[in-house]
Amino acid sequence: DEELYEKRVVETEDAYYHHSIADDNKFLPVDYIKQLEEMKEYDPDLYRVARLGRFGINGTRVLPQFEVMPHDEVMAAINALKKPVYKNGLDFGFVDSYNALSCMAIDHENKYLYIYDEYYTRGITDDVLAEDLEPYRKLLITADNASASTIAYLRQKKFRIIKSKKGSGSRLQSTKKVKRFKRIICSDKCINHIRELKNLTFAKDKHDKMIEDEFNIDPHTFSAMWYGLEDYEVASLKGRNAGRKG
Repeated sequence: DEELYEKRVVETEDAYYHHSIADDNKFLPVDYIKQLEEMKEYDPDLYRVARLGRFGINGTRVLPQFEVMPHDEVMAAINALKKPVYKNGLDFGFVDSYNALSCMAIDHENKYLYIYDEYYTRGITDDVLAEDLEPYRKLLITADNASASTIAYLRQKKFRIIKSKKGSGSRLQSTKKVKRFKRIICSDKCINHIRELKNLTFAKDKHDKMIEDEFNIDPHTFSAMWYGLEDYEVASLKGRNAGRKG
C-alpha cells in the first residue's frame, strides 16, 4: 500500500494500480476539498480514506495496537531482551484454508508481542509441508488439533510439534488474550500477518451488534497465534514468567 501511495502508479505482470486524491480532480470545488481537510479534526478515519485516498476499514479493529516495523529492527529488539519467551503456532489448511505458521517472541515484562517470521501456503500434501517447514524443525510448535494425522506425520519426521487444546469458547478467550498485549510489533517480512491482521475487524450480526469471536475475514495467521500462545498468560502471575521457551 505504501509503495502505491508514494509512486501513485504501480504495475505488475497482470495488474495496473493508480492512486489519486481529491486534488487530482480538476472539477472539484475548492470548498469541497476544504471540507475534506476539516475531517482531520473530527473523523481521522474518514479523513484518511476521503482526503488522503488511502485504504480504510469499516468496523471495530480487533488489534488496534498492531504495528509494522522493519525486520532488522524487530530482531534487534528481540535480541536485546534479557529473557524473551518464544512461541510458535501452526494452523492447517488445504483447499480453502491456508497452512499458517506464526513465530513469535514475547517481552513479558512490558507485555509486547513480536511477530518475526511466518510460513503461509495452501494446497500441498503433508510430505511437501514437512519439506517446507524444515527450517523450523527445532522449534516447539503448537498446532491445530483438528489435523491429528498431519501432526502425527510431522512427529514421525522428528518435528517438535504438539496438539492444541482448543476447547469450547477458545476463539473468544484467545482473541481477548492477544488483545491484552500493549503492543503487537510485526516484522515487515511477515506480509500475510500484515495483510490479515492490520485491518482485521469484528463481524456484526443482523442487528449491527459486534460478534466478539467472528471477523470480516478468516485470519489464518491469527489462528496460528492463538495456538502458539495457548499456554501463555499475558497478565503477570505473582511476578512469575508464565511463558515457556520453544
